[in-house]
Amino acid sequence: MGKLFKKWGGKMDVTIQLCAIPITKNYNMRRFLLATLIILLSFTAIVAQDSTVIIEQPTVTVPTKKVRQKPVFGDGLWFRDSTWHIGGFAGATISQVAFYQWGPGGTNSFAFLLTGNLYFNYKKDKIIWDNNLDLKWGMVANGLIRKSSLAQRNFQKNIDLIGFKSIFGYEVSKSLYASAKLGFESQFSPTYDYAQTDTAGGAYRRYTISKFAAPAILTIAPGLTWKPKDYLTVFFSPVGGKMTFVQKDSPGRDTTTLPDGSFTDAYYNDVDETRFGLTRGTGFMGELGGELDILFQKDIIKNVNWKSHLNVFVSYMNKNYNTDLPAYYSETDSVYMMPIAGTTKHIPVVKWDNDIVFKINKFLTATLSARFVYQYNAIVPIDERNNTTGTKGADGYTDVDKAGKLVTAYNKLQIFEQFGIALSYKF
Repeated sequence: MGKLFKKWGGKMDVTIQLCAIPITKNYNMRRFLLATLIILLSFTAIVAQDSTVIIEQPTVTVPTKKVRQKPVFGDGLWFRDSTWHIGGFAGATISQVAFYQWGPGGTNSFAFLLTGNLYFNYKKDKIIWDNNLDLKWGMVANGLIRKSSLAQRNFQKNIDLIGFKSIFGYEVSKSLYASAKLGFESQFSPTYDYAQTDTAGGAYRRYTISKFAAPAILTIAPGLTWKPKDYLTVFFSPVGGKMTFVQKDSPGRDTTTLPDGSFTDAYYNDVDETRFGLTRGTGFMGELGGELDILFQKDIIKNVNWKSHLNVFVSYMNKNYNTDLPAYYSETDSVYMMPIAGTTKHIPVVKWDNDIVFKINKFLTATLSARFVYQYNAIVPIDERNNTTGTKGADGYTDVDKAGKLVTAYNKLQIFEQFGIALSYKF
């Protein structure tokens, strides 16, 4: 057994020794491998972290589809991704008064007014282009318009206007644009003034006061535009051109009454150019001067829109400006041409238009329109009868009032106003 134990003991020793060495070595090896793995992981993390800093990954931008603004009726229409803004108003106003066997007295009347306003404005980057078109045409009748002898005289125009304005600008500072303005103003149809003749049957003759392109006013001016808000535009030009066109009047001013009671009259077709500040016999007046143009259009309160347009023009230089105006001479009850100072040509011409629209519902509105015009040497109609004697005055250019004071037909403020309920549509 001793030999056996000695034999197995030797083997066991060998075995123990051989097993002890791998166990020790394996333990150290495991520690070595674990440490190596930790180092490798740390190094990999460091390299990965460094690589995200050094190597920048490319970014991919996905293009987004442009969304157009949807039309909002009542606040205009937007087109071309909001670069164009289009809107306006159109309406028909009607008013009527009728009497039948009315003891206190009164006069029948009927009037209508067609109005239209269209704006189409462009804005992109530093460029603006504002366009505005105003149209008005109306008639009024007083008395018995069904009576043929009175119908033509009683049914007359009360307003007639074509107005267009265009401003193109390039932004040079915030809300300030270097710009140019183009303006045009005229009317649709002839306007007549009626005077009773001494012919049998009391026929009426009519004077042509104005018609399409007589007068026609064209303005071209460079300047600056200030537009702090979409609803406010202020244009100023230190020097611009204003051109007034009127068809030349016929030299013959007399009316010839024919045996049958009819008449021939140069006024029927020709316009008196002196009514609009031109010298008689001329059809063109050119002016060079400064201009201020202000346009405001906004809903001032809910369902109430106010559009106000003020234009002031001061002339520096004129061509064919009329400085001979009619004056009344009481001793002979006649009219003579009175020269006035040439400095009157520098008195500003002022035009102020206002339209207030009160929205009742989608198709019904109340409208208030008012137009104020001041031009010093423009001739305006006045009462043709001498209020002192009751006799007919001379052509309605001048008159005397009840106190005997001279009344002239120039240097007057011209006013138009109308209020009524309108069938309308605002977009």
